[in-house]
Amino acid sequence: MQINSYDFSANLHIYSWKDLSILLDVNSGAIHLLDPLAYLLLQNIIAYRGHVDLALEQTARFYPMEEVTEALDELSSLQEQGALFTHPDLPELDLSSMNLKAICLNVAHACNMKCEYCFAAQGNFGLQSSLMSLDLAKQAMEFLVQNSGPIKNLEVDFFGGEPLLVFPMLRNLVSFCREREKETGKRFNFTLTTNAVLLEEEVIDWVIANDISVILSLDGRKAVNDQHRLLNSGEGSYDLIVPKIQQMIARQPISYFTRGTFTRHNLDFSQDLEHLIKLGFDCISLEPAVGPDNGFSILEDDLPKVLSEYERLTEVLLENYRQGQEIEFFHYNLNLQQGPCLAKRVTGCGAGIEYLVITPEGEIYPCHQFVGDPDFYMGNVRSGIQNPSIVKQFAANQLKDKECIHCWARYFCGGGCHASAYYRNSDLQKPHRVSCQMHKKRIEGAIYLDLCKQMEKAR
Repeated sequence: MQINSYDFSANLHIYSWKDLSILLDVNSGAIHLLDPLAYLLLQNIIAYRGHVDLALEQTARFYPMEEVTEALDELSSLQEQGALFTHPDLPELDLSSMNLKAICLNVAHACNMKCEYCFAAQGNFGLQSSLMSLDLAKQAMEFLVQNSGPIKNLEVDFFGGEPLLVFPMLRNLVSFCREREKETGKRFNFTLTTNAVLLEEEVIDWVIANDISVILSLDGRKAVNDQHRLLNSGEGSYDLIVPKIQQMIARQPISYFTRGTFTRHNLDFSQDLEHLIKLGFDCISLEPAVGPDNGFSILEDDLPKVLSEYERLTEVLLENYRQGQEIEFFHYNLNLQQGPCLAKRVTGCGAGIEYLVITPEGEIYPCHQFVGDPDFYMGNVRSGIQNPSIVKQFAANQLKDKECIHCWARYFCGGGCHASAYYRNSDLQKPHRVSCQMHKKRIEGAIYLDLCKQMEKAR
């Protein structure tokens, strides 16, 4: 076992969660449970910088040498299998030539609510309020088709503001797209992100009939939700939207998430998870408010409480699993054995390359968080991409050029959110530290939860 020059901190992650000692081999994605002897031996190997003889000698102070040698043989076997002490193999990719596969269609820069923490400035993204016309929406779909190359399955997210403000247009647009599917051989997969205020029976029927995925905004407990998610009248939205969301879920859409936001004002967000479960929801997302310090965003000082709360949230998910109810928690949806696709492993999300946002006027930006920023204006669906340098800028924003290349969590986030980096650090390549810390804790929790589930099944 020759590992004297191995970069342990970048390529291994060893941690304890409750009663489990867990090892992640970063490059292979292999996950191992460690007994106390193996845990101590690995710790000593790392402490002695790969000098195995010194690690053996130190470990043998606490365990018989025969057992220590046997543990080392097991580690050596894992190394031979390519599941331990593996090395990075991250090719440099030319992502600028990738085809477009997803569009966030901002059909409404307007909203029927005034959520206090809204990153979109109460729906208009700091721009003039506007609604997308059917003609413009059709042009956006043609833009997606023309730039998708051989990709067959295309993703379209109806977003805002509140997209149901233009429900008649959406209904006509989906019908148009279904006809274009027959003509082009493409398949449009739609997602509707809504605050649920306008989620009437007619809308629900349309969602079900057209296999549209839905993301339904609800922050959790009534007091928490109604503190920030306000109707234009100034009243809380909880009592109005909960029955509508429950009605939607009862119809069993092809896919759904109830999506909440937690802020500095409800750092006990695991209780909001419990509340959403009690409401009958089993696909849940709770996103931290991030971005500039606006009184809502999670800050460095909040991290001890937030990280501790993720531990409690993990126990809530595990306890529900043991009671026969598996909750799909968005941030814990990690493909623990194979990892994300290669493009995501090196860039994060594909924004500005294979994913774009289109405004009601047809303007193109890398993602919804850059809308209205002239430095990231890319063009218009009528005339195409007019600023290809932005495509190149995002395509070049890869792990190899970031400090993230030395982080054990790098393949689970690809370097993190471009917008969070830019708007917190004025640098696309410098990750937002608070977001990083939260994401690493979620990865640890997801791995722990997955291992516990496997052990429960094996009993």
